[in-house]
Amino acid sequence: MIDFSACVELMFLENERPLDDRVRAAADSGFRAVEIWEWWDKDLPRLTRALDSTDTRLITLCVESWRDKCDLGDPSSHDEFLNRVRAAAGAARQLNTPGLVVLAGDVVPGIEPTTQLRNTAEVLARAGEESSGKGLELLVEVVNRAYEGPHALLSDSRSALSLLRAVSLPNVRFLYDRYHAILNGEPLGAEIQDAMPLIGHVQAADIPGRHEFGTGTVDWATELAWLQKAGYDGYVGIEATPLGDSSHVYAAARALL
Repeated sequence: MIDFSACVELMFLENERPLDDRVRAAADSGFRAVEIWEWWDKDLPRLTRALDSTDTRLITLCVESWRDKCDLGDPSSHDEFLNRVRAAAGAARQLNTPGLVVLAGDVVPGIEPTTQLRNTAEVLARAGEESSGKGLELLVEVVNRAYEGPHALLSDSRSALSLLRAVSLPNVRFLYDRYHAILNGEPLGAEIQDAMPLIGHVQAADIPGRHEFGTGTVDWATELAWLQKAGYDGYVGIEATPLGDSSHVYAAARALL
């Protein structure tokens, strides 16, 4: 059964709450899981106390910032990327977080595209092998080409899934962000309908504006019903800036199921 997690980088910011209070507010509204982006600028012991006191799970954190990411198609970036994965894995173990979100980076001029994809698969395999047995998954995300990723090496779900099949490790999976996929022109179910075992996590937000469900043009009841019928039974991370009060987002999302 699908449930929802809250990106507390974007939600529960009312009254300028610090991060730990956002976790408590999310739990009070019904969320049993939350997500963050950067971990390196956070007070991890304070965050851990908030998670433990509310019985809330932090399910994802990012290996690196999308503004300062390694371009994995270039082998010269691999040592730095692996160091970042190791550091993020240490934080994840401290926070009991299973998912490390990674990007493949941008296209690198001067290197043949198929070679860049092969280089990316190789370093993801190394990172996955290092993380194997630690209860961690690498979640490879594709962002939209219109805004965040105009030069991204992975341009859509098809290219990401092809890469993951080349990596062929059970703990290197796809973060299917439906918000980005819709902006990339992917219809409901496109590419992922025969790839559910490769889906490690799902995120979503309404369009336009990246706000909560029901504020835009997407039929989320149909979207979520399809996802459940296809066999997904994990969290859908609501990675959205609410137009209304964050405390109402969980109940409204549950009502769509």
